[in-house]
Amino acid sequence: MILRTALCLAVTLPAAFLPAAPKPKAKASAAPAFQPDPTVPAAGAAGERLPAETGRGRAIGPMAETRTDFQATLCPDGRVLVTGGTLTSTSSEWFDPASNRFSPGPALTRPRQGHRALLLKDGRLLLVGGTGTPAPAEILEPGGAAFKPLAEALFGLCAEAVELDEGRVCLVDGASGILYTWDGRKAPVARTTLARPRNFFRALRLKDGRVAILGGWPSDQPARGRRPATGPLPVECFNPRWSSLSSWTARPQPRARHQATLLADGRICLWGGVAENPDICVAQMEVLDPVKETVTPGAPLDLHGNPAPGWALDATGQGLFLAEAGQQLVRCPDPLGLAGAAPAGRLANGYLAPTLVPLRDGGVLVLGSPAFGPPLDRWDPRSRQFSVLATLRLGSRGLAQLPGGQVLALGPVVDLLDSRSGLLKPLGWEEDLGALLATAKAPAAGPGVPPFAPGRERQDPLVVALDKTHALVVGGRADGQPSGEVEIWDLKKKTLASATPMKLRRARPGGLKLSDGAVLVWGEGRE
Repeated sequence: MILRTALCLAVTLPAAFLPAAPKPKAKASAAPAFQPDPTVPAAGAAGERLPAETGRGRAIGPMAETRTDFQATLCPDGRVLVTGGTLTSTSSEWFDPASNRFSPGPALTRPRQGHRALLLKDGRLLLVGGTGTPAPAEILEPGGAAFKPLAEALFGLCAEAVELDEGRVCLVDGASGILYTWDGRKAPVARTTLARPRNFFRALRLKDGRVAILGGWPSDQPARGRRPATGPLPVECFNPRWSSLSSWTARPQPRARHQATLLADGRICLWGGVAENPDICVAQMEVLDPVKETVTPGAPLDLHGNPAPGWALDATGQGLFLAEAGQQLVRCPDPLGLAGAAPAGRLANGYLAPTLVPLRDGGVLVLGSPAFGPPLDRWDPRSRQFSVLATLRLGSRGLAQLPGGQVLALGPVVDLLDSRSGLLKPLGWEEDLGALLATAKAPAAGPGVPPFAPGRERQDPLVVALDKTHALVVGGRADGQPSGEVEIWDLKKKTLASATPMKLRRARPGGLKLSDGAVLVWGEGRE
């Protein structure tokens, strides 16, 4: 989650209205050292592994590159090859389940992001699309040291590849709409063109051997000055035997960047993705019948406004589902919904556009861009201003302090927080730390309701006692909107004095006062 902040005008207070900075205390005895648990994924990790036997996320080594919109392919030797995901690098990386580590993989012919990777029955790996400028697809031979380009045919950003019978492959370039077939050896051959070229679509091989082109956004633009084409795109089916295309009369609702699953009975389930307005998530499933060419609305799927959940089929044919930025993996016996879904494991982190790779040992590799929890600010008693300190782990409920002064970030995973640098170190899973957590002290209650002036009341502000005569009043809600206001409450004079506001507005902030007089403030914030 990306938080945007705006600079606020600082108001300087006379010293008389402010609490005095605390005097340095005598140096306390050394606090006990806590060792991070190396098996627990760190906050902000790019992935973790869910072993089948424990069902709890386990740390894996870091990737050498920061990757988004990449592909991860389980190869015949049990390793996973991660390709693309950067605009500048042609590197790939092997993940070895035996070591839980990444190592350099074969070089691509060009950088790719948002491409498709297709493992062929003969063990070769085909990459297509994901380039801003149209470029050839590329192939990796088993045991090869580098990918090699396929000559002549060019594919742009959005492309798909579907394996056909007899070792042939159907390749679809979304922007041009051209469909190719490739015999696995010679150059791809153009066969026909879609009636409606499209981007961010899906292609799926049907049980009768045809290829269905599903969803997406129109890539064919009308003449200059006219409104762009809108409305649902037709389902188009390519018959490789005759190199012909047909379009359905019935049309599914508009959706792009979605999932398409072939059901055991030959029907197609469409779900997830975004509508014509990319800010709107498509929650309702649809079931398509390729024989009758019908579209039937299915059950709504609660994606919490996140259109790119992780989805994969395990070795038994059951679905594995992970909501975007979710931390609970579930196994779905019914691909038409989450009814009957059973927990399959808990993650230490959440991920945007998660990629799920079922491993041969029954575990699951989860990769993606990390999602974060609430931002954390620090109020300094000397400068009397807030500064952005860090972002807590997704799932963190708040902070607590140990008798030695150490600060814990509490949640399903407990982190040790450095209150000056914001660095988080995982101590372990909450249920394993009962003895330690029993000694942790929750934030103290505030001194009461501040004396807000009429018309300037705020609901649910954070109130933290700074000393016997002053308290810090932060945030809350004013007229239903989150506030970034900060005030100093003089408990003797029963007055409030405005102080430098926070950069983020918070509706229900939480706070913890430290032994040095600083105050840590957390909670969902916005500009």
